[in-house]
Amino acid sequence: IYHDADCDGAGNNTVAMWVFDSSKPNTTALYDLDGDGRCTYHARIESAGRKMFPTSTTWRMYCGEAAGWVSVGLTLKETSDKVPVTGNTVVSSTTRGGIAASVAALSLAITRALFA
Repeated sequence: IYHDADCDGAGNNTVAMWVFDSSKPNTTALYDLDGDGRCTYHARIESAGRKMFPTSTTWRMYCGEAAGWVSVGLTLKETSDKVPVTGNTVVSSTTRGGIAASVAALSLAITRALFA
């Protein structure tokens, strides 16, 4: 999860956004943090604020060609519990990285629910 002021770097995007992506962002770039020259990501929320992503909001998530882009309400809560991500893998969610892991777990749960 990262904040990108201009996801394709072309200067045409007037709305900054938080992006849920599988690409590692370039932490020194000012825009197009994944460096792909396109606005390609798994989910987004439009937000000019870059200090911290909203913990309760509606994300636009891409769920494949059949479902397309859907609105998904997510509420993130900090916890000291372990969050199951896949199979036997668990991630502690006591830090911001843990919150990101919680988002990954929620995304996986939503995807499973949509395509079950």
